[in-house]
Parts: sequence; structure tokens; C-alpha cells
Amino acid sequence: MNIILDYNKKGVKKMDFKKLSEKHSATKILMKGVDTTLINSIRRTVMNSVPTFAVEDVTIYENNSALFDEYLGHRLAMIPIKSDPKNSKKGDTVKFVLEKTGPGIVYSRDLKSTDPKIEVIDKNIPIAKLKKDQKIKLEADAVVGLGKEHSKWQPALITFKEVPKVSFDTKQLKDPKRIIAECPKGVLELKAGKIMVADPINADIDLLMKCADIVPAGTMTVGYDTDTYVVTVDNFGNHETLDIFLLAVESLREKTKGFRAELKKT
Repeated sequence: MNIILDYNKKGVKKMDFKKLSEKHSATKILMKGVDTTLINSIRRTVMNSVPTFAVEDVTIYENNSALFDEYLGHRLAMIPIKSDPKNSKKGDTVKFVLEKTGPGIVYSRDLKSTDPKIEVIDKNIPIAKLKKDQKIKLEADAVVGLGKEHSKWQPALITFKEVPKVSFDTKQLKDPKRIIAECPKGVLELKAGKIMVADPINADIDLLMKCADIVPAGTMTVGYDTDTYVVTVDNFGNHETLDIFLLAVESLREKTKGFRAELKKT
């Protein structure tokens, strides 16, 4: 997945996205053409300003389970809900209904949406355990909100790390095989007679620094690539990972427009 985004529509700032891996809900993405300020702004915007559905209001008609009404409402609120990001805006509401009598376990799949396009993501989240003749009957209004208001509206957790940048003065390295052997295993490798970092994207900076201590002084320089980052997105499933980024960038763009407008007034 390679995507180029014009951040300000003038070609001054472009971000290059490349998906490195995807395992379960976690996606690793290589981002180029950004600095720490911008990537952290995107991170905060993803967690705070991407609209998603979550249960906000619950009307409980019957509940004689072991869970208090408030506890039951809290569990419902933390169940991720999937929707179309293009057709969802802040304040939109959809109703869910739940009615179940024990014995048995109430699962997230028992929450029935009145809109077939909006539904819970994971159908197997346990909500409550009912004994014989215990019953839960309720209606829940899911509302589109933002993560800055409550964590239940966060679509994902996102972290980033800088990519190490290593350079070698190969003219002074007389015995590259010995250096590779003495360094932590798997950190460096020999290609076409030159020492290279085995995995530049996922290289551990601490292990690289240990290698730098082994080689002759000044022959290995370890630093960071100032415009390349590895971003890890732990997606809760409300939106596709790409859509989350697009929504975050659009939100950030609108915020900067407003900020520039206020600056002009001063």
C-alpha cells in the first residue's frame, strides 16, 4: 500500500505511506516525508478527532442480573461499533436493542442494530452471565463522538518510533567479518563486501550503539532518519486503518485552516 498525500495541496508537504505488516488488529506502516511534530500531530488526531460510533445512552427496562445498571451501561459503551466513515458525522445516532433471558451468557452479538449498515464488530464479547429466570431488556443509543471526549470513541491506539540511520567508513574497516561476528547477532550483515544493517526498519538503536562501541572510533555513525518513522496502529475495528489516517489528516487540515484564519485576524 503506497499512498501519497498532499498535506497542503501545494505539493510542499507530501507523506508517503507503505504498509510493512499486518497481524490481527495491529498494522505497521512506514511513513516518509514527515517530522516529529507532524507525526505526533497525526497520532493525537487519530486518537482524539476521528468520529466513531459508541453507546452513549442506555434505557434499561429490566435487569435482574448480577450487574448494576451503571456497570452494564459501561460495558456496552466499550464495545466497538463499525460504520461507514463517509456517511457518519458527529452527533449521528443509531439504536440498538437487547433482550435475553437466562440461563446463558449475553454476548455482543445479542445487541441488534436498527441500521444494518452499523453493527458491533466483535460478536463474541461477553457482556453478562444470566442464571435461570434472570433477564436483561434494554435499548441503547450509539452516537458518533470523538476520542477527546471519551476513550470509547477512540478508533485506535497509535505509536511511532524513529528509524535508525547508520553510516560506515568502510575504508577503515579492515576486518568486517570480525566486526559482524562480535556485534549482537542479526544486527549487521555483509553484502557485496560491505557492512549493512540487516533490518534497517526494525533495527534496535541500543544494539546498533553496542556495535558502534566495538568498531574503531569514527568508523560507524549511528543516528536517526529525521523524516522516516515506523507507525504502529492497533485498530479497534471501527474503521479501516487507511480510512482512520485519511480522516485524521483531513481533521488536521481543517484545524490548521482555522488556526491560520485566527492568526490573520491578529
